[in-house]
Amino acid sequence: MLSTKDVKGGNEGGGTAKTITPGNHRLMIHSVELKQYPFMVDKKAYHLILNVETEPIADFEGFFIDPNDESKGRYQGQVGQIKTNRYYYADGTTKGGTPVYRDAEILKMIKSLCEYLDMQDWFTKADNKYETIEDFVDAFNTDAPFRGKYADFCVAGKEYHRQNGYLGYDMYLPKPKNPFKPIAFKAKDKVLPYSEAEHLIKADPKEVSNFGGDDDFSTGTDVSGQTEFEL
Repeated sequence: MLSTKDVKGGNEGGGTAKTITPGNHRLMIHSVELKQYPFMVDKKAYHLILNVETEPIADFEGFFIDPNDESKGRYQGQVGQIKTNRYYYADGTTKGGTPVYRDAEILKMIKSLCEYLDMQDWFTKADNKYETIEDFVDAFNTDAPFRGKYADFCVAGKEYHRQNGYLGYDMYLPKPKNPFKPIAFKAKDKVLPYSEAEHLIKADPKEVSNFGGDDDFSTGTDVSGQTEFEL
C-alpha cells in the first residue's frame, strides 16, 4: 500500500531560495559596479549593476559573504544583481537620429538613484571631481551613500534556461511610470506594482530530460540552480 502521509510537496524540502527573482522586494544596495560581458559586441559599453540584499529572513541560511573566508558569515537575506537598465549603456544614435552618450546616460541613472534614495547631496558634491566615468562609479561605490538604506523595489526580468535545467533571470529596473517609480524610499513615493505581464519576459519552453547530477545542494547551490554568490 502507498502511504501519502509523509510525501512532501514539490516545493518543499529545498528551503527558501538564496537569490531574489523578479517582483516587488524591499532591498538594500550593497555595491554598484560597471560591468562588461564577453558576449557584448560593443567593447566600450557598460551595464551598471546593483548588488542587493533583502531584509534579514528568519531561519534562513544565505550564501557565504566571502566564499574564500567562511568566518565572515552568511548573508542574512536573499541577494541578487540588478541592471539599472535592460540594455547596456553605449555611445550611439536613437532611431530618431538623436545622439546618445554612454557616460552621460550612466550619470543620468546615478542621478536618478540619488533622487530615489534621497542622497542628492552626494551627486551635487561630485561635480567636476572625477576624470572618467569609471572613476565616478568607483567613488560612488566607495562612498556608498546608499548603504544601509532599505527601499521598495520593482524588479523586472527576462527568463533564460540554465544548463542545469532551472530557470535563471536577467534582472533589471523597469522604467518609471508616473506616479510610480522603480525604487521608492521616501514616504511620498510610490513603487511600481510588479506585473508579470508587463515586467517579465518569458523564456520559450524547453524540454528537460534530466535534472540529476547538475546541482549540489550541499555546496551552496540554491533551489533556483544559483551557485555561490558574491556581492
